[in-house]
Amino acid sequence: MMFYQPRIWLFITLVALLAISCRQQNSSLVLEEGGPDQTMKNATIQYTDSGRLKMITFGEEILNFDDEDETQEFPKGIKATFYDEITGKITSIITADEATNRQKKKLMQLRKNVVINNIRDGKITYTEEFFWNQDKGKIFSNVPVLQIGKDGSRHSGDGFESDEDMVNFRLIRPRGSAVID
Repeated sequence: MMFYQPRIWLFITLVALLAISCRQQNSSLVLEEGGPDQTMKNATIQYTDSGRLKMITFGEEILNFDDEDETQEFPKGIKATFYDEITGKITSIITADEATNRQKKKLMQLRKNVVINNIRDGKITYTEEFFWNQDKGKIFSNVPVLQIGKDGSRHSGDGFESDEDMVNFRLIRPRGSAVID
């Protein structure tokens, strides 16, 4: 009888240790409340419409949330390259330090050091915040904007409105200078 008691105690000790270690490992798998449901690193996303490339976005880190807006966060910056759907040529490149895309509302907000490089007309626009309403095909900003033309002209305003192709661009309360030859 004495021969079996140490083995029983050893067995009970091993089972207890296994149970404790399993509980500790499983607790690390629990998702943080309010955290992202998916995290992507160095991700490129292509957006198409009827099989034609519209936009490619790149984010060093993209956080996807399974919330009512299907929110995507770009906390480490975004680069969005837009393409002409017919010719396939790049029309504009937009970069920002942060972005939020509310996919169900079709509303994207870019923040901090937003740069809009319009390839078509050579103008570069700088602002700290920018919104893209995809349902209406409109982009806008309600904070100060600086636009530098291909010829070096500088125009600023308290914001801007435009179609998403940046063809019908309008500064809000514009000021600026023009280069005259």
